[in-house]
Amino acid sequence: MTISTCNEKMLQVITSTGLEGRIKRILKQAGVSGYTLFDVRGEGETGYHSGEIAGDGNVMFMIILPETQIEALTEKLEMFEKQGHHLLVFASDITVMTRP
Repeated sequence: MTISTCNEKMLQVITSTGLEGRIKRILKQAGVSGYTLFDVRGEGETGYHSGEIAGDGNVMFMIILPETQIEALTEKLEMFEKQGHHLLVFASDITVMTRP
């Protein structure tokens, strides 16, 4: 059996749980057909986020997109930083296995 693949981008967005609903709406408006969402915890520039106290949690979105959609989506996410929210956005080149 031959495995088919395609090249895409993966956007990972880490932000506070308070922005989860707003980011979901932006993804839907941008035509994103799916994403994976995790509750995450860790330590960084803004301190330790345990997720054990209300308002102290973080989420991470994993979004696979064609490269042509990355710029428009990151521009929309950038507005949260301009409003003073903390979010971290990573973009990676990936290869996705597809159905033959």
